[in-house]
Amino acid sequence: MSWKTVIPLIPLIAINTMFMVMLPVFALKVRRSGLPANTDAKKHSGLIGKFFHLYLLWMIGPVERWLVRRRVSPNLLTGLSVLLSLGAAVALAMGHFGRGGWMYLFNGIVDIFDGRVARATGRVSDAGAFADSVADRLAEAAIFGGLAWYYRDRWVLLLVLLAMTTSFLVSYTRARGESLGLRGADIGAMQRPERIVFMGLGLVFSPVVTIMVSPATGHMRWPTVAGLALVALASAGTALHRFRFAFTNLERDAAKSVTAIRGKSSAPMTSVPATPAPSETQSEPEVAAVPPAARAR
Repeated sequence: MSWKTVIPLIPLIAINTMFMVMLPVFALKVRRSGLPANTDAKKHSGLIGKFFHLYLLWMIGPVERWLVRRRVSPNLLTGLSVLLSLGAAVALAMGHFGRGGWMYLFNGIVDIFDGRVARATGRVSDAGAFADSVADRLAEAAIFGGLAWYYRDRWVLLLVLLAMTTSFLVSYTRARGESLGLRGADIGAMQRPERIVFMGLGLVFSPVVTIMVSPATGHMRWPTVAGLALVALASAGTALHRFRFAFTNLERDAAKSVTAIRGKSSAPMTSVPATPAPSETQSEPEVAAVPPAARAR
């Protein structure tokens, strides 16, 4: 194995070592004091799990607290995540999957930071949320674009396009449902964090696995192909799940509204007798004469 193959492994070995060393520490902490309370805990899915979701947030907690103390702008972090994704896309298009994979994984970590730093520093805004959503779509488009360029003359290009389409549908079904007043559309197993994890790991492991297992077909990058297939299929299932959820609930709300309107229109109307307007010639009511003595009292 040459140094060219080992270099992409160095950050993988370092992060894996730290992950394995700190995992028992976190497990002991959880056993003694329970899972840490976290506002993002509800956002995990079954593919990652609540324990590992909170473990990742606990691992990056020191960096997050440093960013909060320095009052780093969330918009700056959003811009950094876009730059990382664009750099990853260029690396993938050139065939540097190890480097591109790590840049994509770090893009996902920075994307976690921007929202959490905004909440911790009281700088949450609709404009920031809008910019973050646009940056997320741009990042995904860049990654799939880089992969599409690399696989432009192979059948894997169709898989790249399928994964990109289903990934965008996952985000669009939620956004469109929420724009129509629907809540709870952020369901499904393959959400953006899961897509980053599975795609990123497939990219990172591709150079080494390809050389060790199938050097004759190294240009295919089979771990990446497997990650694309998983993302495409699971994202299609998630998008379909969200579509059914949104469509069913919107239809039910519309039916309730129609029933309520019909109920109001079919209610009997009670007639109120009209009060005759006073005539100009109508005489004023007679007032009984009061004796002068009574008025003086």
